Amino acid sequence: GTSNYYGADFTLTKRYADNWQLTASYTASWFKDRNPNRVNWVFGSDGLLTQQPIGFALARDLGGEYTFAATDQRGRATLNGIWDIGKGLQLSGIYFYAKGEQRQVVTGRDARNEGSGAEQRLRADGTIIDRNAFDSDAIHRVDFRLQQRVPLGGNVGIDAMFEVFNLLNHNNFGSYTLNESNGAFGNPSVN
Repeated sequence: GTSNYYGADFTLTKRYADNWQLTASYTASWFKDRNPNRVNWVFGSDGLLTQQPIGFALARDLGGEYTFAATDQRGRATLNGIWDIGKGLQLSGIYFYAKGEQRQVVTGRDARNEGSGAEQRLRADGTIIDRNAFDSDAIHRVDFRLQQRVPLGGNVGIDAMFEVFNLLNHNNFGSYTLNESNGAFGNPSVN
């Protein structure tokens, strides 16, 4: 198969001055790939096994289809900052956003009788599930840290930290039930 990734990264940074700094970045991208085309394996006149093109079009779930790849994610943004409040006290945080990723839905049955490596995109009614067409939910996360430096003398000190991850308690899922025959189809699943 083949794959192509195209992306553009935009970053704005306010360097550490006046006791604070801020960085914002955004990545716009797309990732497409193609499963390999099927081939015929034949013994040549020399007795060696070689491959030849099949010579006619196959159904799109049998290879060669160029679409958005699994894990394609077309947008990511981060915003992070640090504020040195004074007297060794520092406040920092990060906001992270990521558009949902593309995922593959399957029928849960091997209609082509190909075994465990089959894509399982052919439905009983003859329709084919689009490749990597499930778009997972976006991720939003706010993390926060409060840090106090306590000098002990000379170049020695202790840092005490209080951290909160996913401060706004937003549901962020990494897996989904993508088997159409499952009653929980389309819902997030534990990973």
